[in-house]
Amino acid sequence: MKKIILSLCAAALTLGITACGDKAQNGNADTTAQEKALGDSLSVAYGEFIAAHANQMIDQQMAQLSEEQKKHFNRADFVRGLKAIAERDTANIAYIMGVQTGFQIWGAAKQMPEQFKVPVSASTMLKAFDKVFNADSIGDAYMYQMNFQNIMSRAEQYGKEKENQLLESAPEAIENKAKGAAYADSLVATGNWTRAESGLVYQITNPGEGETVKNNDRIKLRYKGMHIDGTEFDATRDEAMTTYPGRFIPGFTEGIKLLAKGGKATIVLPADIAYGVRGSDPKIGPNETLVFEIEIEDIL
Repeated sequence: MKKIILSLCAAALTLGITACGDKAQNGNADTTAQEKALGDSLSVAYGEFIAAHANQMIDQQMAQLSEEQKKHFNRADFVRGLKAIAERDTANIAYIMGVQTGFQIWGAAKQMPEQFKVPVSASTMLKAFDKVFNADSIGDAYMYQMNFQNIMSRAEQYGKEKENQLLESAPEAIENKAKGAAYADSLVATGNWTRAESGLVYQITNPGEGETVKNNDRIKLRYKGMHIDGTEFDATRDEAMTTYPGRFIPGFTEGIKLLAKGGKATIVLPADIAYGVRGSDPKIGPNETLVFEIEIEDIL
């Protein structure tokens, strides 16, 4: 959404650069009445087009704002900002370029705290900008790019970890994890199931014949996926799936590789080797343990 609104602003900036305002348009003595009429029609149509789309985009943006944010969203401010650029003389093109860059900075700065879960200070960012922009020499610009990418990667990893911590503390995630662990433990306690080092719990009813499946094998696979209460959420149907072991979640791949051609097993996947704390909407909840019946029909 922000990108779309910024695109509208960019269109307004382009209008300011190319049209040069009423003064430039009317200052040409050779302009014919026909040209002026066509130019006026073009100006009106363009203005109406921008306004119609701006209205639509603003309505969509408003729907995403909190009640507090809506209080500070003023349509008159939008118009004032647009006019500040659209009516500007192109003699001050450096100012217009600065506004364009400012929009880009603003958009990124607004998204970073939500994406990375760390505060981003506009004043600190602008001080850093001034230092480099006004330096006598900045050396290799690539150095700054690499530094930004490295720090952004760190921030992105931190943001994911922090978000996962919040998701882990959600009641549904806590409940699903506890139920899944209890279910897996109850199977292992019977003595008929094996728990691998990864946490995968499995029972092989037919190991199959020959060598077990390898990473680069192409296989024909049948499976049925279930919640721990036995409810089915996914399955192959009339024909076996032709695929490769590495195309699945880690626990499922591990289970496939336990079997050879013709092999059958039931595997139980804790969330950390399945879909994790994020789950997979709408069928699989956060931290949910999953059960699969699998059969290797053939190794091609």
